[in-house]
Amino acid sequence: MTKTVLDEIKNALMATNAVQGEQEFCVAWLGKNASYMRVLRFQQLQPSADALAVCASKLNYYTQRLERSSDSKHKQWAQRFAVLHSKCTTALNEQARTKWQAAERMGAV
Repeated sequence: MTKTVLDEIKNALMATNAVQGEQEFCVAWLGKNASYMRVLRFQQLQPSADALAVCASKLNYYTQRLERSSDSKHKQWAQRFAVLHSKCTTALNEQARTKWQAAERMGAV
């Protein structure tokens, strides 16, 4: 699910011209190497908690800034960014829950 969330966020940012492509998204919005998403796809991995946290933080920051704008278009994007922030945070929480609920981490093994 989390890769899908990152793809959705990347596509939304590209639609707003906030990023020009996947490489810029990886560096500027995930704090990762330009090839990060490509590596995730190739190795069939889920994104790191760090990448999700950085992305959620940046989405929240820009949501707040856009909400203060008097431009109605900015307010619409603030609402969209808020939804994306929520999805990113949900993915991060799901990933964390999976990790701490693992049997060996709960003392069940």
